[in-house]
Amino acid sequence: MLELTSVRKNKVVLADYNCRQDIDNRMLMADCSSFDLEVLEEILFNPLKIPLKKLIRSMGCSEEDLHQILKKLSQTGLLSIQDDFIVVDKELRKYFEFQIIRFDPDFKPDMEFLAGLLRKVPIHHLPAWYSIPRTSNNIFESIVEKYLLTPQIFQRYLLDLHFGDSTIHGIISDLFMAPDFKLYSSDVIGKYNLSRSNFEEMMLLLEFNFIGCVSYEKEDDHWIEIITPYYEWHQYLRFLKSTESPRYKLDDGIERTRDSDFAFVEDMSALLSLSLKKPLPLHSWEPGTPLPRKITLDLASHCCLDTGSEKALDFAAHYLAAVIQKLLLIELASTNGQKLGPLDGARAWLGMNQENKALHLYRHNKNRILNCALSPQIATERNIRESERSLKRILHGDWVLFDDFFKGISIALSEHSVLMLKRTGKHWKYSLPVYSDHEKSLVKATIFEWLFETGMVVTGVYRGQDCFAVTPFGRFYFEE
Repeated sequence: MLELTSVRKNKVVLADYNCRQDIDNRMLMADCSSFDLEVLEEILFNPLKIPLKKLIRSMGCSEEDLHQILKKLSQTGLLSIQDDFIVVDKELRKYFEFQIIRFDPDFKPDMEFLAGLLRKVPIHHLPAWYSIPRTSNNIFESIVEKYLLTPQIFQRYLLDLHFGDSTIHGIISDLFMAPDFKLYSSDVIGKYNLSRSNFEEMMLLLEFNFIGCVSYEKEDDHWIEIITPYYEWHQYLRFLKSTESPRYKLDDGIERTRDSDFAFVEDMSALLSLSLKKPLPLHSWEPGTPLPRKITLDLASHCCLDTGSEKALDFAAHYLAAVIQKLLLIELASTNGQKLGPLDGARAWLGMNQENKALHLYRHNKNRILNCALSPQIATERNIRESERSLKRILHGDWVLFDDFFKGISIALSEHSVLMLKRTGKHWKYSLPVYSDHEKSLVKATIFEWLFETGMVVTGVYRGQDCFAVTPFGRFYFEE
């Protein structure tokens, strides 16, 4: 019998319960015609003792046709024919009542269904299967908390899984790569040359390990067996797919903020080098404000900044002010008598390559986001790191619109934006995060200021909308 063992020490052993009967019953149901299932449903929702003639009338079929179906169902032990009555086994009726809901057009293989599936296993085996305390007050909720509570927890669990059979790994990979994350059982059986019994055994492992679930779709007059992830995870995967940001190339008409990936540290270097020759006058400038017009015009040419229009001049005044303020923050320069001059570490920093300059800026303990609109309560180091983590979805290096990108982030910036599996009544759901305008501003400032300055992203405008892309340096830094 197949087993699953993972790094987390959980161990699903199908032989711990009567899985052979389970497999045989699942094989029988998969082989049922639409009419067979109608007969089964009629039997399940009648008393335990049903007059044979009554069932023939209810189904509108011949006695011979009904007997063929009853003979098939009797092989499971569900029923026997005694005189002119059908006698139904009470325990097996419960089993089939549970299994037949897979054929319901509104069936969702959700957490409630999973909980019912686990109830078919002797309860004393579950703590051993899932490595949870035997003293747990609610075994299912303990399983949810340990393996399913958040997407990050579940993804780590999936990565830790190790099967002795590579075929199961292949099926899992196929499932998560499939359109809408749905496989047809017939395709899986054919691709991996599986016997029906072997297939059902693997499906039990997938179901008991929260990976996928078998259900049925009706097409014309017959049922098609499919495999999907459990409903809640399926919905989350659909959310991720539906919020994938459209990707753009530079030649689509994007106007870059600066041409070089490391433009900001290059401009820091240009002004710092200039100050080594002669202190730079900063008369009438206060940190946190744009540079005065005359100073902007004097310095812009050293950084190859356009000042040919009022819009360009305004950008240069704000941009150069940020460059100077960063030199002050990370103690490469200081102001004395309204003049900018280098400090002791300036020459050593100028001797670094661009990547090391950027890392020095990124890691400096006094560096911070300069955006004065962000409150200290929002712009915490933890929230900035969370905002950085959101880039993992777009490490492809193509350009994306910020507004498109923001629709798909799922980082925890507050209690309202924690994405986790929550129960409401009998139903569970991965609650999608909700962000305030202040939190959105923090994410944008993290990307368009903090990471732009360190050369990890490049920014620009596409058809009037802010856009950005992760640079090769940024991909190297954030890829795990």
